[in-house]
Amino acid sequence: MNKKKKIFLSSIASIILSLTGCQSTTTMSVTANNQTVQVPKLPEKVVVMNYGALDTLEALGKGSIVVATPLSVIPSYLQQFNKKSITDTGNMKEPNIDAIRQVKPDLIIIDGRQASKTEDLSKIAPVINLSVNAQNYVESTKNHIHLLANITGTESKADNIIQSLDEKIQHARAVAEASSKKAIVAIHNDGKMILINSSSSAALIHDVLDVKRAVPLTVMPANNLIGKPKPIFIDDNYIKSVKPDIIFVVDRSKAIGNQGMAEHFFSQKVLNKSKAQVVYLTPDLWYLSGGGAESINRQIDEVTNALR
Repeated sequence: MNKKKKIFLSSIASIILSLTGCQSTTTMSVTANNQTVQVPKLPEKVVVMNYGALDTLEALGKGSIVVATPLSVIPSYLQQFNKKSITDTGNMKEPNIDAIRQVKPDLIIIDGRQASKTEDLSKIAPVINLSVNAQNYVESTKNHIHLLANITGTESKADNIIQSLDEKIQHARAVAEASSKKAIVAIHNDGKMILINSSSSAALIHDVLDVKRAVPLTVMPANNLIGKPKPIFIDDNYIKSVKPDIIFVVDRSKAIGNQGMAEHFFSQKVLNKSKAQVVYLTPDLWYLSGGGAESINRQIDEVTNALR
């Protein structure tokens, strides 16, 4: 082998080694919830404490890169992650920092429940907060799908997912427009039912899917002491007064493993007279998850089915 050829091959080897080294350490800048973070491109080990992000990674064909997630209350539609190879990160609001550190992740994905732990988690790996914006639910969800696709190199799959989502939303809106039914959205917690007129659930149902409101958004009374709306408790008298056609219920208690809503929370006589239908939304889907490629599709199905 002559000298020139040796030099040429040596140069090629150096370039290959350089590119290989770059591939394992390539980072990209992402912005989520007004925070810009440098994250690894094509991460191999990801801790996900945001169930919407978890179902999005699965939809993108990247569920295999997930090494840890909260398992104690994992939604029923994500049970494929409830296995020995997945580390349990503990309580949703109090993640097990030691367990997360032991899996040596390349990336950590959180939502608002873990936001107070961002500093501690950032000492382990880059952290991105993919909390959904209730006032812009669909665009927020789409942005998160695109972001995760960019990180994992699955952009074409994301495009297909979003195209299908847009078509599904248009169909759901047509169903809502054709229906005369008006609805309220409520959350059950420890035996009490409260109107959630401006929550992410209500935003999806009313503002995105165009389900008619039985209670205008503007009627929420202000609480001057804390600067937030006063809670409106829902009982038989409230149903008789408002006369909704549908009562969408998110059962927080059941979602977190506590005693769920009583079977006869509302008087059947009142429901019959008001012609109101109680629709029990899947608790763990609506309270613990949402804002993901799979979860938003399931949520749309539940709402659309109630209008038929």
